[in-house]
Amino acid sequence: MDKRIEPELPSITPDLDQVETYKQSLNPSSKAPLPEQEPEQHHASTKKSSIMSWVSSAAIIALAFCSYGLYQQNQATHAQLIESTKRIAELERTLSATGEEMGLSAGALQANLAALSERTDELWSQMDKLWASAWRRNQSEIKKLKEQTSAIASNQTKQVNAQSGVAARVDTLAQSQTDLVFKLSLLEEQLQAAETLNNQLTSINTDLDKLKSQSRGNDAKQLEIGSSIAQLEMTQNALAEQLERLESRLTSAKRETQAAN
Repeated sequence: MDKRIEPELPSITPDLDQVETYKQSLNPSSKAPLPEQEPEQHHASTKKSSIMSWVSSAAIIALAFCSYGLYQQNQATHAQLIESTKRIAELERTLSATGEEMGLSAGALQANLAALSERTDELWSQMDKLWASAWRRNQSEIKKLKEQTSAIASNQTKQVNAQSGVAARVDTLAQSQTDLVFKLSLLEEQLQAAETLNNQLTSINTDLDKLKSQSRGNDAKQLEIGSSIAQLEMTQNALAEQLERLESRLTSAKRETQAAN
């Protein structure tokens, strides 16, 4: 990094024709005297010399501008070269300092890594001890929790069975209630029939009373009326017994309905 690469500057070398033209323009007296010529040739030669002088002047001016431009470019390149040299020197100092710091940092990093490894091993050892102690201490609690879990599972099974029994009982009660409703409908029909029989019995009693009143005034038909009365009384007793049985059955059905509710 101590070697410096110098930039190559282009060499400025004028052409030979330009040099000869420039010398001729500077030393017009050095030219050999020409023999006298015709006026046209002399005029043409004078015109040609003026053109050459103008071209030489233009070439000299252009050469001067090119030289000035190259000089400016050379100065700018030289300034950039100096700046680059300074930057390279600064980078070399920075790299040197960085190398020293990296050497120190590597040593400190190794020391920290060794300390961290020792600390990690110590922490792992303490963790193993704590884990073993916690495992031994929690064995009794784990056993209790297992027993409680088993008891809870057993109670849950019993509750499920009880709920199943309750559901079956509810279904049975619902069926019984349906049967009672059906029986009540039948009893209501029978009660209506009993009321009809009661009305018939009332009508028969009315007819019987009429017959009794008529029997008092008509002795000739007393026997016939007596037999009719006896038959009517038998029918009345049968209807009364049937009505009592229907009323008893209706009362029992109402009691069963109230007990089911």
